[in-house]
Amino acid sequence: MLINETNIEQIINTIRSVHQTAIDQRLIDLTEYLTEFFQSIQQEQSNLFCILTRLLRDYEDRAALKIEFLKAQCFEIISKILNTNEENLIAILEFIIELLNNSENVQEKFLHFNGYQKYFHSLRYIHSPSMNFLNQLILLMIEKSIFQNEDFSTPPIDSFVIFINPHITISLIYWIPYLIKVSDQEYIISSINKIVLRSLQNKMMACSNGIIFALLQILTNNEENSNKLEEKILVDIFSLLENLSQFSINSSEIRHICQLFNQNISFKKQLLQLLVIAAKHNDPDAQPISSYFDLQRSNSVKSQLFS
Repeated sequence: MLINETNIEQIINTIRSVHQTAIDQRLIDLTEYLTEFFQSIQQEQSNLFCILTRLLRDYEDRAALKIEFLKAQCFEIISKILNTNEENLIAILEFIIELLNNSENVQEKFLHFNGYQKYFHSLRYIHSPSMNFLNQLILLMIEKSIFQNEDFSTPPIDSFVIFINPHITISLIYWIPYLIKVSDQEYIISSINKIVLRSLQNKMMACSNGIIFALLQILTNNEENSNKLEEKILVDIFSLLENLSQFSINSSEIRHICQLFNQNISFKKQLLQLLVIAAKHNDPDAQPISSYFDLQRSNSVKSQLFS
């Protein structure tokens, strides 16, 4: 299938028309048509994803159309044309975000496909995002309120936030060092902070899904094209780490704190404070944690810090 500016409107109209026709009356197979369509998209045709995003937003039966896209293997096909071009990536990711929005079936398939790693790993190639794009990503973290509008230029956080998607949160955390503007870094970490600390349930979701480990990981991010985190960002990161550590922390995260402490870094005081907080953690189900602070044991914190 050849796709260009002269026939894209006709193609979109065909998708609409066939989808709205009863299955036994369709002249073409919609799954086959959509599969061929996705396979025909070239890397440089990012404008097509903008059109598809608008189609989903405006379409009355968008939930059913999303299922058709899944049947056409859209995740698998589109992932093969990901590149490092910022404009193209944003167009593709906005389409993926629209697919994921308010759709448990799509989110389940995306998770099974390992989509958060395969798609949102590419965020590192986007260095200067718009506030609109940032808010679309942040909105994926939470259960969307029935009162939420589609204005992505305003912060999507209100007093009724329910944290439901730690996978995109981890992707956002790993993205922070690659953002050029400190204000963008601060916006992401402060938004995560507000969402995660909003309720006990949100904290539980964060602690049981690797948020602490992801935060510790970016403290030692030395990869090429990443930026050194400024003091104000470190303050926000450690504030979130302390709040979560007071609630729950596991032995592998404590071990990682010890490993960070033994590196030549400038925030050993904050790391020691985290260990103090972890030592005070009094979860009756966390026997491995308490034993980690038994200084008589060969694998205690003491041995990790002073080995």
